[in-house]
Amino acid sequence: MSESGNIIAETAARIFADLADPQAVNSAADGGWKEPLWRTLAETGLTLAWVGEQHGGSGASLADGFDILRATGRFAAPVPLAETLLAGWLLSRAEIASPAGAMSVAPARPGDRIVVNPDGTLSGRAFGVPFAADSLHLAVLASGASGPSVALVETKACRLDEGVSLSGDVMNIVTFDRTATVHAAPAAAGFDQTSLMLMGATVRSVETAGALEAVLALTVRYANERIAFERPGRK
Repeated sequence: MSESGNIIAETAARIFADLADPQAVNSAADGGWKEPLWRTLAETGLTLAWVGEQHGGSGASLADGFDILRATGRFAAPVPLAETLLAGWLLSRAEIASPAGAMSVAPARPGDRIVVNPDGTLSGRAFGVPFAADSLHLAVLASGASGPSVALVETKACRLDEGVSLSGDVMNIVTFDRTATVHAAPAAAGFDQTSLMLMGATVRSVETAGALEAVLALTVRYANERIAFERPGRK
C-alpha cells in the first residue's frame, strides 16, 4: 500500500469508527446518523475520490479508492459510498463533472439495457439498482445509434419501485420513460456495458474482502477470549 493509500485508508476507517459504529447504527431509532457521516465523507473528498480535480473530485488513484472500499466493507456502512465512487468513475469516462451528493449507477445487471431516444431522452428499466432512492443523481450508461454514451440524470426524474437487498439496504427498480438528462456525452472509445459490469464487480469484491477481514478479526478475537471446557482460548 502506498503512503497516500495508508492515509486514505486510515481516514476512512476513522470516520466510520467515529460516525458509523455498527452497534450505534443498529441501535439508532432513525437514520439521523447518516447526514453527519455523509457530510464528513464528502468534506474529506472520499465520495468523489475517483473523479479528477477538473471535474469536481479529489483525483485519487484506483488503488486509493479500493482502500476506501475495503474500509466501507469492514464497517458494513449502509450508505451509498461505493455507488457514488463508481458513479463518479463512470461519469469521468465521458468527461462529465460529478455533482455533489449521493449517486448510484444504472444499469446494475448485465441483461438490462437503457437506450437513447432520437430526442436525447432515455428509456429502459434497470433492476436492482443499489441505493437509488437514497441518491440525488444516477450515472447511466446507455446505448444509442452512435454507440454507448454516459448520462447524468436526476433520480427524481425516474420512476422507482421500492425494494431491499439481502442485507436490508435500499435497492430499487428504476424506470426511464423518455427521461431527460442533465448532461450526456459519448463514452470513451472501447468502453461498453461489459466494462461497467466488470468494474462494478470489482468494487463489490473489494467491499466483500473488507467485510471478510472484519469477520476474521472478530473470529480470532472470540477464539482468544472464549472459555471452553473451563479453559481460555489459545493466543
